Amino acid sequence: MEQAEMQSIKEDLQEDFKNASNLLNEALFKLYPLIILGNLTKNTYYLLTYEDFSSTKCAAAGTFDDLIESGASTMHDMDKELFRNTFCRENLLKEFNAGTDRVEIRVFQHGDDGKLRKVEIVDFFVRSEDTDDALVISFNRNI
Repeated sequence: MEQAEMQSIKEDLQEDFKNASNLLNEALFKLYPLIILGNLTKNTYYLLTYEDFSSTKCAAAGTFDDLIESGASTMHDMDKELFRNTFCRENLLKEFNAGTDRVEIRVFQHGDDGKLRKVEIVDFFVRSEDTDDALVISFNRNI
């Protein structure tokens, strides 16, 4: 195979991978309309996507502790403490350091429209080669 053909194949594969990655993101965002990237070490977060989720009380970025308080304020009274205790930074850091791969719960949340909905929240602990910080990606959806 000639060098030009090899280069063409390489470029085609790179383009296919880029397209597949975009399609995967699109499908993931449809399944989980609220996805949050958090840095537990630095106490920060930002929203990766925030479309068509029933509650939009939290800011697009800020401190992780504020995110959890904002989220707790939308939970049904019977689930507020469960939510806080599960997703507070102290607990998530403990789980991260213990080698847990994820933390998840299903709770009832009041939407912006006042309706009560059951939501699923799954936090996956992830590592990056760029930092030793404790990172979490949170997937949220109505169920």
